[in-house]
Amino acid sequence: MDNATTLIFIAITFATAALAVLLTTRLLSNRTAPSMASAQASGRGSGTDVLRRYQFREGYLLSDVDMDDAFLEAGVDRTVAFRRLVSALTPLSPELTKRLAGLRDRGDAFLVDGRIGSDPVFIAGRIEEEDVLTLSVGPAGDGAGRQTVETATLNALQTELLDLRAALDCGVVPMWREDDQGHVTWANAPYFELVERLRGGQAAGWPLPRIFAAGLDQIPTEGTISRCKLEMPDRDEPTWYEVSRDHLPGGLSLFTAQPADRLVRAETGLREFLQTTTKTFAALPVGLAVFDRKRQLVTFNPALVALTQAGAQFLSQRPDLRSFLDQLREKKRMPEPRDYLSWRNEIAQLEEGAENGTYRQLWELPEGKTFRVMGRPHPDGAIAFMFEDISAEVSLTRQFRADLEMFQAVLDAVPAAIAVFQADGAMIGANEGYGQLWGQDPQVLAQMPHLSQACTDWAEGCKPSQVWSEIRQFVGHEVDRAPWVQEIETKDGLRLAVRMAATRGRATVIQFLPLDVSLSDPLADFGAAATPLLDAARAHMDEGAKRHA
Repeated sequence: MDNATTLIFIAITFATAALAVLLTTRLLSNRTAPSMASAQASGRGSGTDVLRRYQFREGYLLSDVDMDDAFLEAGVDRTVAFRRLVSALTPLSPELTKRLAGLRDRGDAFLVDGRIGSDPVFIAGRIEEEDVLTLSVGPAGDGAGRQTVETATLNALQTELLDLRAALDCGVVPMWREDDQGHVTWANAPYFELVERLRGGQAAGWPLPRIFAAGLDQIPTEGTISRCKLEMPDRDEPTWYEVSRDHLPGGLSLFTAQPADRLVRAETGLREFLQTTTKTFAALPVGLAVFDRKRQLVTFNPALVALTQAGAQFLSQRPDLRSFLDQLREKKRMPEPRDYLSWRNEIAQLEEGAENGTYRQLWELPEGKTFRVMGRPHPDGAIAFMFEDISAEVSLTRQFRADLEMFQAVLDAVPAAIAVFQADGAMIGANEGYGQLWGQDPQVLAQMPHLSQACTDWAEGCKPSQVWSEIRQFVGHEVDRAPWVQEIETKDGLRLAVRMAATRGRATVIQFLPLDVSLSDPLADFGAAATPLLDAARAHMDEGAKRHA
């Protein structure tokens, strides 16, 4: 009995122990499962088998780093974390560096594929609110035509795609894409609108026609532009476009048709203006030569050929300024310089003066002709030279100057002192006798003193007389302009006859004639021959003598 009791006690003890072990195992199992599930739900795993997200603002790391992160260590310096992350991710994809630059500079979201060994991964980037730059790295499945993409990144890419499509459709520039067979595979809204206009309002449908192909003489290559026109049913004039081409991957080509109506109208107007200007220049007697900013001859007229004798063939070759001047020198159509150094200096001064608009010279040619040469600046750094043959004008000027010098010499030979005044009192001429009589310095006399100053000088050198006021009235046309003579006497006792006479142009000639004290008639020196002028002068003097008596 005791043995049986003992056996039963031992059995109960073992059963109790087994039950305790079983309950303990269940309890531990229930406690561990939620912890593992929670870890998986929070995305915490080892290596690169989970999605990892890194957030930065101005290069400073905002998000936390897991202990098992494969790209950043947990205790990384947040100020240099971006640089270290880029260094770790760059080997995964060759496109990453360029895409990161676009993200930071322009905010362009991106999604690129990469690999870690044989495992495919994706790297995505975007700009979120408050200028937060977010980079995401996670595993990418490439089976069954599906790929794992972060939802926020996909939304950013789709938004950017819609914005780009809207921007292309809102413009006025038709754009389309063609494959290697010349078929239109894509087009923006302006291209569809052109197709509808060409079809008289009928809606465009696929396949789209190549509406610019017929108007292009040659399909543009990359980097070139071809101009073409479209005949629109709703317009009387053709519509002009400039078509360019860019190559895309896969043998595709992107074409752009820039509207060029304004450019064509401007070119037509400029062409017509140039034709009109050319006709005008052709009729000018002045030679014209226009050099561009590179100092190449771009425009000349027939008068330049005749004046310079440079030859139309030579000028048509568009020589530069130095070659042009060399040709003038060989043809002896410009002054011969003293030496080569002075010749180079003259060219430099000519070009500099033309740029400043100050070049204006008379060229005395060896054959006796005279050219007036002027240089003027033109827009965009161009300069223009005008050559005018003024030989006849110079000859006439020289003859006129010689005549004036001869007439001045005749006046200087007259024993009387002579001065000529205009109606406003300005002196316009005097002879040497005038300066000697009144002690005028030739330099002062050359400045042509006014009548008021002259009367003051006369009055200071003579005894009191009313003749000065009468002279002012006579010169100013305030009294009768009939010739008259009055007698005055200087403070030195010299008797003078003052003769007033009107001349052409409302001017007045005043003569001061020395009188012999022994003569009773101050006009006796004029000779015995009677003239109406002398008779009138004598009669006027007789009346003056009677009044003074």
